[in-house]
Amino acid sequence: MKTILFVFITLLLLLLAPVAPADLTAINGTWSGNWTPKGGVPDAITVELKADESGKIAGKFRTPVPMDFSKASFNPTTSTVTFETTDEKSGKHYKLQGKLKGNEITGTFGANDTAGEVRLIKWTFFGR
Repeated sequence: MKTILFVFITLLLLLLAPVAPADLTAINGTWSGNWTPKGGVPDAITVELKADESGKIAGKFRTPVPMDFSKASFNPTTSTVTFETTDEKSGKHYKLQGKLKGNEITGTFGANDTAGEVRLIKWTFFGR
């Protein structure tokens, strides 16, 4: 009887345990992929993201246009990432809102009034 009660309580605790939030440093790295504007053709995106110990996020687009983010945030509890900037030369405003899951960020990306789905994969290196 004690064994059954122990197993039942253990299973109940596992089911009720909160899901662990993403590590703040999980956002660090170079991410590449593409975004597809509604009704359009996929276009490449590469970004670099860096979180410091205080939780501040910084980064930059490598493509479509090299530029630093003007705003960036990452919520490790919800795994939500948002960053944006404006290209000074063209005046085009870029914004990404997505969710981090493992080595992938998926969500929406917009360039001015054009929006679409985005998928970025984190670069990994398995060297010596």
